[in-house]
Amino acid sequence: MPHVNPEGEQQQYVEKQIEEAREGEYPPHKDIGKAQNGSMVNDMEDLKQLGEDMDEMRTNSEDEKHGMVPDPEQ
Repeated sequence: MPHVNPEGEQQQYVEKQIEEAREGEYPPHKDIGKAQNGSMVNDMEDLKQLGEDMDEMRTNSEDEKHGMVPDPEQ
């Protein structure tokens, strides 16, 4: 696999998410009246999706190995 710069890698990640959304990989958005404002998740379906999203994220040390600078400490 050829080396991709961080910007190219981010672009590939975004394009993958867009394609998966088009293919129905992600559940549809909740009606605004049912969404709980200020919450990361509104129900078990949202929690499962958040878990899958988090599994795909790299750790700071993994980002550093790929030449990326991690976000500042929150």
